[in-house]
Amino acid sequence: MNRIEKLPPAFERFDDMLGVLDFAVFENAGGTAEEVLSAIPQALRHFHRYDAGKLRALGSRRITEKAFFGDWYDPDSGNLLRLGRYKTADGSQLTDPVLSSLDGVKIISGASACPETGGQFAYAFSSPPYPLDARPGEVQAVFEEIRDFILPPHRASEILDWSDMRLPEVSDYFDDGAEWWGVFLFSIHIPSMRRLTIIAGSTTD
Repeated sequence: MNRIEKLPPAFERFDDMLGVLDFAVFENAGGTAEEVLSAIPQALRHFHRYDAGKLRALGSRRITEKAFFGDWYDPDSGNLLRLGRYKTADGSQLTDPVLSSLDGVKIISGASACPETGGQFAYAFSSPPYPLDARPGEVQAVFEEIRDFILPPHRASEILDWSDMRLPEVSDYFDDGAEWWGVFLFSIHIPSMRRLTIIAGSTTD
């Protein structure tokens, strides 16, 4: 199993726009539990401890692509959503708008709730505590490129959700997100490509 160091430009652009998810991608991966457990710390950007045994004990659950993307994503159109109710500068009221429709729209009030732990990659990608430094249409475009890389169309996938509010017991990387925003940890294996992707997220304001 070898880590792929040169990822498509969309990953660098996501970092530049202050995205808070961390990615590590590996080739020649069989997707075994031991491979996943050894790959996970390579996705954790800043941490001092990692307990693979504790993570093994907490376990994971197999989820569908729909559950992985979560409520902030419309699988039929492929669009990111911004769940919640919002009032714009021109007096319009918006409910759960498509994110890319907000280009040039000034929102003056509104809010949405943090989703429950489990899945919700689209939320973690597009709604960190501090807004992404990019217009909504660009966030959508970068999301599509990353989505199609980690889950290539027409390829079978094995998605494991390791997210758990007890993840701070596994690594201090997850301490910040456990405060309120959330903690996210996924492994995605594409058997036909022998590709393994680890996605981790944890942050606070």
